[in-house]
Amino acid sequence: MFLDLLNNFWRSTIFRLGLLFMALFSVSFFLLGWFVYWHTLSFMELELRSAIDQELGRASEFYSTNGVDALTAEIAEELANDPTNFYLLLNEHCEPVAGDQDRLDDSWSLEELCQQALVQDGWLLFELDIPNGFRAEIPEWDDDVYARWSALSNNHSLIFGRMGGNIDSVREVMNYALRWGLGGMIALAVVGSFLMAGSVAGRLEKINRVSRDIRHGDLSRRMPQGRGKDEFDHLANNLNEMLDQIESLMDGVRSVSDSIAHDLRTPLTRLRGRLEQLKDPSQDDWLSMVEGSILEADQMIATFNALLRIAEIEAGNRRKSLQVVNMKSLLQDIADLYEPLAAEKTINFQLRSTGHSNVKGDKDLLFQAISNLVDNAIKYVPEGGEIKLVFEGGPNGSRLSVNDTGPGIPTADKERVFERFYRLSEHRDSIGNGLGLSLVNAVAKFHQTKVLLEDNHPGLNVVWDLPHA
Repeated sequence: MFLDLLNNFWRSTIFRLGLLFMALFSVSFFLLGWFVYWHTLSFMELELRSAIDQELGRASEFYSTNGVDALTAEIAEELANDPTNFYLLLNEHCEPVAGDQDRLDDSWSLEELCQQALVQDGWLLFELDIPNGFRAEIPEWDDDVYARWSALSNNHSLIFGRMGGNIDSVREVMNYALRWGLGGMIALAVVGSFLMAGSVAGRLEKINRVSRDIRHGDLSRRMPQGRGKDEFDHLANNLNEMLDQIESLMDGVRSVSDSIAHDLRTPLTRLRGRLEQLKDPSQDDWLSMVEGSILEADQMIATFNALLRIAEIEAGNRRKSLQVVNMKSLLQDIADLYEPLAAEKTINFQLRSTGHSNVKGDKDLLFQAISNLVDNAIKYVPEGGEIKLVFEGGPNGSRLSVNDTGPGIPTADKERVFERFYRLSEHRDSIGNGLGLSLVNAVAKFHQTKVLLEDNHPGLNVVWDLPHA
């Protein structure tokens, strides 16, 4: 069980990313620590060497002024006060005159120190024993001494040094801090990676459970959202909006399927009846039956063509056909096409166009959509009525309106009339397939606009704000 849990965590991308960042931070921490470590010790060593040079200069001046006996007494007094200092006064044969020869570590000799001083610009590094009892908190020191040989005269030279206890202490402290700091950071990174992976895995598991339910057919489920509005919440919100659209499309497919079955059953039944009658050799009116059958077939073909047209528009396959369209010219063509039909019903048809006339869109789709609006108006406006096709161009956009004095549309049905095959109850027996406004709505969405249906008192006012070119 525990191994399975570790395996699951190891497969987690978040956990592995956490470990990767841990490795990067560890390397960065190590490099930064090494940089501070090296610079700190170098600075302390430079300070120590500077102090040694200053003391040698003072001793050389004291020797020149007071002589060798006074310097010998001074060395004895200094050693009594601070055993961490090292003084060794030598004669011209590198033999000790005064100082700390007895405190040298057994592995060092005066000959070695003198030879080393000649090849290293006088600088020496050796070990010195500190007597017990010096500095009670540290019973015994055994440390390196940073020292330098300097000639006082032809007869005497002096080796002065100081123990690097502070440098070694800092070195130990920084080594300790680097080790424990690196270890602590790795431990916190591992724990943090576990916690992050667990938190993310929990949220993802909720999304996976909802996804499985949706995959099994429950389209009502939605992704859980928190209150933090983080990336997961934005993802869940986008997925929920997508699911809303999918559910709406599925409902639309079911509705269209039902509507197709309902609206095509009657013409197919009539077509089959006529074909049955044509089987009777005594039938005299066969020509009118054939013509009626052809008319029924044409209406069904027109219905399917309209459905395919709407599907093509909604798929956005004509997006590249967007261009600058002169609406005055397009509306004049529509008016020329429908004025004779309006005149047959003694309908007063008016066209008015003002302002900037160019819009950006698909000319063929705009022509078909506006033609559908005008055709619907002519179909439902009674004789002696009025239809106005108005276009108003402005600097920020253009507005098209088709208003009539017909029966209008009830408020409760103004949204539903854009659904495929939806028809008002009082118009179900009239000619048509209920796809005209569905196509208009699809064209409006294609142009990223919306068609509004308003009351004209009496009649209907269709308002369409078109994008400015």
